[in-house]
Amino acid sequence: MKNRRNIPAEQAALEAKVEELRRSREELEASRNKYALLYDFAPVGYFTLDSEGGIRSVNLTGARLLGVDRADLVGRRFEHFVADDESFVFARFLRTVFSGQEKQTCRLRLETTEPQPLYVRIEALVTESGQECLAVLLDITEKKRADQALAESEYNLAKAQSMTHVGSWSFHPASGEVRASAELLRIMRLRPEETTQEAFARVVHPEDHDTVMEHLRLGADHGKTYEIEHRLQFDDGTLRWVDTIVEPLVNSAGQVVKLYGTTQDITQRKQAEVELRNKTNELQTIFDSIGDGITVYDHDGLIQHHNLISPQLFPGQALQGKPCREIFHPETSFQPQNCPVERALKGERVDTSLASVGDGQKTRYLDITATPIKDALGEKNRALVFFRDVSEKRLQEMHLIQTEKMSSIGVLATGIAHEINNPLTSVAGCAEGLLRRFRDEPALKKDVRLDAFPQYLEVIVRESYRCKGIIDNLLSFGRKSDGTATKVDMNRVLLEILELLKYQAGYQHIEVVTHLKPHLPRVIGDPSGLRQVFMNLLVNAHQAIEGRGRVEVTTDQVDDATASIVIRDTGCGMSQDIIDRIWEPFFTTKDAGKGVGLGLALTYNIVKRHGGEIRLESRAGEGSLFTVLLPIYQG
Repeated sequence: MKNRRNIPAEQAALEAKVEELRRSREELEASRNKYALLYDFAPVGYFTLDSEGGIRSVNLTGARLLGVDRADLVGRRFEHFVADDESFVFARFLRTVFSGQEKQTCRLRLETTEPQPLYVRIEALVTESGQECLAVLLDITEKKRADQALAESEYNLAKAQSMTHVGSWSFHPASGEVRASAELLRIMRLRPEETTQEAFARVVHPEDHDTVMEHLRLGADHGKTYEIEHRLQFDDGTLRWVDTIVEPLVNSAGQVVKLYGTTQDITQRKQAEVELRNKTNELQTIFDSIGDGITVYDHDGLIQHHNLISPQLFPGQALQGKPCREIFHPETSFQPQNCPVERALKGERVDTSLASVGDGQKTRYLDITATPIKDALGEKNRALVFFRDVSEKRLQEMHLIQTEKMSSIGVLATGIAHEINNPLTSVAGCAEGLLRRFRDEPALKKDVRLDAFPQYLEVIVRESYRCKGIIDNLLSFGRKSDGTATKVDMNRVLLEILELLKYQAGYQHIEVVTHLKPHLPRVIGDPSGLRQVFMNLLVNAHQAIEGRGRVEVTTDQVDDATASIVIRDTGCGMSQDIIDRIWEPFFTTKDAGKGVGLGLALTYNIVKRHGGEIRLESRAGEGSLFTVLLPIYQG
C-alpha cells in the first residue's frame, strides 16, 4: 500500500523533468537559430579550412564574396579562387597557420566571377584539434584602390617637384634600370647616356659612398623608406649637398618592384645652416659665459631658453617649458600683477628682488631684472629675465651690521663695567669697615640683634670682590691693544676667559676640563690679541655642543721655543668642505644674526702675526680639536 501511494508523486516528478527538458530544448534551438543567423549574415566571410585548403564550411557572406553558392563551395579548395601569381603566398600562409598556434594574416588578390579582381585580407587561427583552421575573409578592394590612387598621387607630386628644381628618379632593383629627370641630371652633372647606377655612385662623395649604398640596399631588399643628406664631389673638386628621399613600390607578395626618389640640391641651405649654427653656438657660448642666470619666457609665460646658471639657481624650476609661477608665485596658478614676467610681457621693465629658500638649503638672495622683448609684428612680447645672485653681498652686509652692533655692545659693556666697578669698590670697602668695627668694638658682638651681621658682611665682601674680579677680567679683555709685544702667561689668560664664559647661558651643561702645565714658560705676544684668539676658540667650542658635552683645555711646552694650547670639544664637528673654507672671512655655518664669519679669520691672522701656527682636526659628528703653537719668550 505504501508503494502505491508513492507512484503518483514519482509520476509528477518525471512529468516536471520532461517539461523542463522540453523548455531547455526550445531555448537551445532558439539560441542556435540566433547564432546561426548572426554567423550567416555577418559583414565578413567565415570559412573552416583543412590543412590542404579544402573548404569545410562557409557562411553566406563568404559564399557571396566568392560568387559561388554555399552548397557548391563545401569540398572545394580555396586556392582555386586565388590569383595565379599569388597562389604561393596563400600556400605559405596556410603552412604557417597550421604550424603555429597564433593568428596569422595575409592579403591576396582573388579571381571571381566579377570582371574586377577582389582584394581580401585573411585572418586565420588553427583549432585545438590541429585538423582545421578558422578563417575570416574581409573585402579590402576599395581600400586597395584608394592606396593605389594615393601612391599615384604621391608620385605625381614628386614629379611636379622636379619643376621646382627637385630632381626625380626611379630604380628597378631586378634589372638595375635607372630613370632620371632632366633636373636630376643637371644636379648630378651627368649626360642622359650616363643615367646608370654606376654613374650616380661615382658622383657620391667617397666618405658618404658606403652610407648611401647601404641605404639603397636596404630600400631595395627590405622595402625601407628613408631620407638621407649627403655630399656630391665632382671632377673639378667642387662639393654639393643634396637631400634624397626614397620610397619603395612593393607588390602584394612583399617584393620591391621599384624605388622612387627625389633629390634636391640643398647646398645653399647647408651653408646657411652652418653659418646659423656657428652664430648660434657663438651666442650660446656668450649666453652661458655670463655669470648671472638668464631666462627667456615666451608670450605664454613659459621658459623658452635659459643659460647654464639659471638651472643651478632654481633646480627643476628653470627648465625649458616651465611656467613663471614655478619661480615667482608657486602658491598661485594664475599670474598676479606683481609677477615680473607678467609685467615684462605687458611691455614694462621691472627691477625687483627675490629671496629663494630651497629644501634643506640656505636662503638665496637674488636681484631680478625683467625686460620685454618686442615682437617683430608688435603683437606678442616675450620676457628676458636676469637673475643676479647677491647672497654673498647681502650676507656680508648683514655680517657687517652685526659686527657693528657687537662692537657697539662691547663699547657699551666696557663703559658699564667701569661704572659698576666703582660702586662695587665702595660696597666692598664699607662692608670691610663694618667688619673691622665688629672686631674693634666687643660690645657690638654682645648685641644679639647683630649676631648674623658679621657673617652677612663677609658674604658681601666676598661676592663684591668676586664681581669686581669678573669685571676686571672683562675690562682686561675689552682693553684696546696698543700692539706692544710683552710676556704673557697663557695659563692665566685662559683661566680669565673661562671665568667669563662660565656665566654664559648653556655653559652650565658643559663640562670644562683644564690640563694646564705648571710653570708654563711665558710666550711673547699682545695680551689683548691673544685673549681675542682664545675667546673665539672657546666660544666656538661652546656653540658647537648641543645639550651636554665636554671642552678640554690643555697647555704644554713642545720644545724650548714653542708652547702649545689645545682646545678639544665634543661638538658636531665639521666636514672636509667646511674645513677647507673655515679661515675665510665672512664664512660661517651659523644662521644669519648668530655669527658674522669673522672670528676664525681674525684668529688666524692674529696667530700668524705672532709668528705662531694654528691647526684644526675635525670630523663630522666627532668634535673638533684646535692646536695653537706660540713662540716662547727667550729673554
